[in-house]
Amino acid sequence: MSLLQIGKRKKNAPQLRDKIYFSVSSEGYGHSSRALAIARQFKPGEILLASYSYALERIRSYDYPSVEVSQEVKFVGSEGHFDVGKTILNNPARALGLNQIVQEEMDIIKRHGITLVVADGRIAPVLAAERLDIPCIVLTNQSAFYPFFERDSALVKLFGRSFEWVMKLWLSSAEEILIPDFSPPYTVCLPNLSDNYQVKKRTRFVGPLVAWTAEEIIPIERDNQTPLVVASLGGHEYRRPLFDAVVDAARQMGHVNFIIISSFTTQNAPHNVQIHPFVKEAAPYFKAADLVITQAGHSTAMELLTLGKPSLIIPDSQQIEQENNARRMAELGVSLTMSYNELLHQNQATLKDNIQHLLDSPEYGRQSQEFAKMAAQMHGALQAAEHLREFAHRLSAY
Repeated sequence: MSLLQIGKRKKNAPQLRDKIYFSVSSEGYGHSSRALAIARQFKPGEILLASYSYALERIRSYDYPSVEVSQEVKFVGSEGHFDVGKTILNNPARALGLNQIVQEEMDIIKRHGITLVVADGRIAPVLAAERLDIPCIVLTNQSAFYPFFERDSALVKLFGRSFEWVMKLWLSSAEEILIPDFSPPYTVCLPNLSDNYQVKKRTRFVGPLVAWTAEEIIPIERDNQTPLVVASLGGHEYRRPLFDAVVDAARQMGHVNFIIISSFTTQNAPHNVQIHPFVKEAAPYFKAADLVITQAGHSTAMELLTLGKPSLIIPDSQQIEQENNARRMAELGVSLTMSYNELLHQNQATLKDNIQHLLDSPEYGRQSQEFAKMAAQMHGALQAAEHLREFAHRLSAY
């Protein structure tokens, strides 16, 4: 048989269709943002997205093929404080619960003919892919976990080390680790990345993953004569003090308009404050703003830098990943940062003063614009999609 005949037989043989499965956490805005950024690079028949709660609603609002999966972990905290211990102890995926969720993921993978699993913020799909001998890629902005447990009691550390063992298993079971951030030395999440050789050699920086390009975003209408501050605060109950502080600062700054994106409400909002309980995308608000106030969630940071917007960052207290992100944003010259301790106990005027300083200081905006140019050059979503396509095809190529 000639090589030409062999080639024809291979060409005419039935081929498996490559299909990529994204299993996405709903604990935070960023996981679904990254999945949506990559998903738009594929046809609907090439992908399947899975999540729960808010993230699933968001995915379905874009009409992507989707399924619901069980929640692995729920974050717990109060008064601006993220409580690692209570989060671990109340984790519904502990012990036998995790095995049940892994089986759920395996059933989805087999039922839909998945050839590549992408896990963002979830452990179960990684373990499911390993059991089914299917390639898996972890998408994350954090590959170092020990700092999460440094400040906790001995009892929490006991559970925390068990939890950290699961995290290490999560990374070691994946073929590659994609970091949705700028390449070093400009990486925002750099302090949250492992320096372990086995992790580093499988790590790839693809650039910011946001669900749009900067050119596509149409800013909301605004009064161009009046500065606009947008505060994106989410709805975690322990962030209520930040919401109240922003409202109070706005009351003292009648010359500035404020838009607060949050599920919190107040009976006495000043005339210069609008409160939006839910928006499909915050980007049009960010693009219109002169300044954004927010936590140090990684994907929000990537959105701000992709749009070239300066920010005032107030990380959730004792959420080490956010605190590290906030410090890096300040080091990169695109943000000022505040702690909850400053916000609540030291000087109530500090928030107002920092807002005014950022509005009066154009250097933060100029530096942010440099990152926007870098994000456009990297085109993270396209780079990540091309890499995933290659992995998805491996098992069906021969």
